[in-house]
Amino acid sequence: MKNDLSLSRRTLLKAGALLTGASLISLEKADAYAPALKTPALTAAEIAAIEAAIGKKGSYKEAEATYTIPLPRNDLKVTLKGEAVPISFGFGGWVSIKRTMDVNRQC
Repeated sequence: MKNDLSLSRRTLLKAGALLTGASLISLEKADAYAPALKTPALTAAEIAAIEAAIGKKGSYKEAEATYTIPLPRNDLKVTLKGEAVPISFGFGGWVSIKRTMDVNRQC
């Protein structure tokens, strides 16, 4: 019997993205970054908030200032001409989070 409170993967991802976006928005911080041309790095606290909202850990690429979380698909069974294809061959997904700035904004 299906639980009436179950949520789809898509609904959970949307909710996580909304929660993460809401927790990362801070207008006071945006003014401090306006003169800089380089994308500011995410803090450890922000990364922890992202992990808590999505429920998975990922990796941070410092050169790109991007935090990426892989979302593998273990529910797929793919075959090609009768041969099983490993899901790791590109059938997964991911989400990347990066702080953005409006460099055209006039202070």
